[in-house]
Amino acid sequence: MATIEKRGPFQFRAKIRRRGRSVSRTFETKSDAQQWARVEEGRIAGDDYIDRGLSKRTSLVAAMELYEADGLNGSTPNAKNVRAKLRYWKASEFALWSIVSLRPSNLVAWRRGVLDEDGADDGDALGPDAECSAQTVVHRLNTLSQVYKHWQVHRDPSVVNPVIEGVRPSVSNNRERRLFKGEEPRLLAAVGKSSRPWLKAAVVISLESAMRQAELAGLEWGRVHLAGEFPYVFLPGALTKNKRARRVPLSSRAVEAFRTLKPKKVDDRDAVFPVETPRAFGHAWRDAVRDDKFPDLRWHDLRHEATSRFFENTDLRDNEIMTITGHLQPEMLKRYAHLRSDRLAPRLNPKTKRKKTERPSRTDQKSAAR
Repeated sequence: MATIEKRGPFQFRAKIRRRGRSVSRTFETKSDAQQWARVEEGRIAGDDYIDRGLSKRTSLVAAMELYEADGLNGSTPNAKNVRAKLRYWKASEFALWSIVSLRPSNLVAWRRGVLDEDGADDGDALGPDAECSAQTVVHRLNTLSQVYKHWQVHRDPSVVNPVIEGVRPSVSNNRERRLFKGEEPRLLAAVGKSSRPWLKAAVVISLESAMRQAELAGLEWGRVHLAGEFPYVFLPGALTKNKRARRVPLSSRAVEAFRTLKPKKVDDRDAVFPVETPRAFGHAWRDAVRDDKFPDLRWHDLRHEATSRFFENTDLRDNEIMTITGHLQPEMLKRYAHLRSDRLAPRLNPKTKRKKTERPSRTDQKSAAR
């Protein structure tokens, strides 16, 4: 047990003797001496004392402000988008709640409200009065989870993160949209008429390299190497989704697209595309690619198309394709496996002349989707 001795008007010595070990320290107030004694006794006994008072007194808004001050800076990927999600939570009903008061059940109730799950039909995650998509809800919850993780590491490890399994809604990412036969020329013609002169080149580069929007948005000319026998783009870890740097080889078509964008005088730190955020690609896309002429075609489908073409038109192995696309797990490429199976027939019969794999027709794609 600790003993507190008063040694003067403003001197209180806390002394602990336990397991043959004796430690002491002098403080100006008795309360400070008692607090130190509780913490130190816990350390000696192997059971750290944790003062949860700070966490109980801290609101969600305050915890988010600390997260912004400590964890977000100009080099943080998608920092602007993260701040937008933090602003959403700061304006939410939970803003002034203590961070120890927020429970998974509270977030589930919130999720049901914004997705209107009670008004959804069977098999439909979104009701008619949904405020946002399930993917948006997942992004918001992920940001909230990062705030709690930051607090656990830097302030109080005993605080429970309410964003646990079952809180996030299920999101279907199994999109199978490909470019229909003859659709690419029409697409390039449409984006070529865009008010953004860089959009057509961006589409070609995406189709040839499978780079993500964020990777294109943060690309600088010093990382684009067009000369030499093997042209490539170097993506540092700060730009990639999985924080792992990689080199993306460039086809002759991609090289030509980059050259149409490169000015005569350029600095290595100049941006390749005149955009501030990855969302700029989506905005430019929606202005140029009308849904009535290109039904259900999104920008991210270009990455799916590019990856599918690696399987269809090359002899690259799965692990080689992963180094280009930036996928970390082979399971992420399973959806493309069926594209290569029909190319194995010539190997079963070497005398059979190998034919170029045809793109799926619109009818074939609709049948496969069903």
